Amino acid sequence: MTDVLSLKKANCKNCHKCIRSCPVKSIRFADNQAKIIPEECILCGRCVVVCPQNAKRVRSDLTEVIGAVGSGKRVIATLAPSFISEFPVSGIGEMEGYLKKLGLFAARETAEGAYIVKSEYENLIRDHKQEVIISSCCHTVVTLIQKYFPAVIPCIAPVISPMMASAKLIKEEYPDAYVVFIGPCISKKDEMQKVPGYIDCVLTFDELVQWFQMRHIEVAPAPVAESEGRASRFFPRTGGIIECMHTRGTGYKYIAVDGVENCVRAIEAIERGGLKGYFVEMSACEGSCINGPAARAYQENLLGSRVRVDEFAQPDEDKKPDFDIACGFGLARHIPNEFVHEPDPPAAAITDILARMGKTKPEDELNCGSCGYPTCRDKAKAVYNGKADITMCLPYLLENAESFSNNVFAVSPNAILVLDDRLTVQRMNMSACHLFNIPKSKDAIGRDVIDLIDPTDFQDVLETGNDVIDKKMYLADLDKHVELTVVRDADHHCLFGIFKDITAEQARREKYIERRAQTIDITDKVIEKQMRIVQDIASLLGETTAETKIALTKIKNTVLSEDE
Repeated sequence: MTDVLSLKKANCKNCHKCIRSCPVKSIRFADNQAKIIPEECILCGRCVVVCPQNAKRVRSDLTEVIGAVGSGKRVIATLAPSFISEFPVSGIGEMEGYLKKLGLFAARETAEGAYIVKSEYENLIRDHKQEVIISSCCHTVVTLIQKYFPAVIPCIAPVISPMMASAKLIKEEYPDAYVVFIGPCISKKDEMQKVPGYIDCVLTFDELVQWFQMRHIEVAPAPVAESEGRASRFFPRTGGIIECMHTRGTGYKYIAVDGVENCVRAIEAIERGGLKGYFVEMSACEGSCINGPAARAYQENLLGSRVRVDEFAQPDEDKKPDFDIACGFGLARHIPNEFVHEPDPPAAAITDILARMGKTKPEDELNCGSCGYPTCRDKAKAVYNGKADITMCLPYLLENAESFSNNVFAVSPNAILVLDDRLTVQRMNMSACHLFNIPKSKDAIGRDVIDLIDPTDFQDVLETGNDVIDKKMYLADLDKHVELTVVRDADHHCLFGIFKDITAEQARREKYIERRAQTIDITDKVIEKQMRIVQDIASLLGETTAETKIALTKIKNTVLSEDE
């Protein structure tokens, strides 16, 4: 794979949705980022479609095409047959008119190349050189087989794709043409580079829409033109290749498979020796090309897209009118082995990784798929091969978080009550059991909080939304002094009551206050006694009693200030 797909790091939010959607798990998760593994990717485009943050970037070649137009090159577009479902035009003539407004010289239907390719398929079937023939139109399917099922490569029809055949037709007529394929598929950008010499550039429908917007060109809706149909225009929907082929009396059976997962099952069956005597039409996209990753059909009405394709093809069921094109060039292609070898980890390594994920027993392996991998062991293998992180396991994270939360809850020296909005006890820790003289927490679960304590503070928080923080109160029934904090969690519809037992602290304070009072009483008595003595002395010395009283009062105040 080339640089067709890349990642916008700033957009990736660590949701793992792309990994869950990737049929071949060609995405590595590291440093809280999803990263595409080029050598493993089959360019199905699912990660692009499902990413909620638009973090996957498809390489844009729009600037290159605009540059070709601007330089005066004879730019000719070959339009994927699904253009009729993507743009509300009447047909190829109207679509060509819009493209000429962009500066293109002309536009042709890739369906012309499809006709040549299907004709070659019919030759392969007539010659019966292959027990199983898999269509070679979908580059993603071809790549899937190359990378993951190389033993099945001989079953692929050794024929170039309609895109290549169409480009060859154009260059036979216009040798100086700069040929641009425009379609719903991102993998065609890769095919162009892997099979050079045909296409000069590939644009997606998304890029063409962007170009129209840049030039303020609005495509006006129009019904499909009632003109003579062409059967090869059926190519972009499931079963379309078979639909336009002559299949009677060939000795082959015909089956259409769409969606990567279904393709994988069919390929596995072929690998096992099944489906002999079959022509298998395969498309990576469900619904085939009308549901490509760079088309809008997947967001809108797929059925409506198929209807427009059928209306545009509109062949006679018996005569199957089609293009009449003679091919004077070779259609053969070589499909190399690109097998992706991923080492199998030792059993001990898998066991160790599973244990680090908190899965020490078979029943711990939930195989929930939340991480993106079908089983916990597949996930462990991905961790071993550096493609995944242990923290991607949602049950593991939840268990860790819950374990941490439970530990904090259990060992807290403060009594904690968790109530619902009806002030019913949902949870309580052991400290709360000790405070309220309850043997076990389960004895209080489901009871109204009024059975334990005056609910006024809880009701006030529930009604006003204003939390209570460190309110000192005396629980007479329990003979306890506490500091009460009540906090509401509106999202989870619950209240947290936290009781800090300050009984011992309060007792110490009361004893200190008592000692201080005793000290002050003794001081008062000493002052009174000394006042009498000083008064007698002062009368002798001629000093005023008031001055002495002031001095002694200062001493008293000093004693009192020690508490402050």
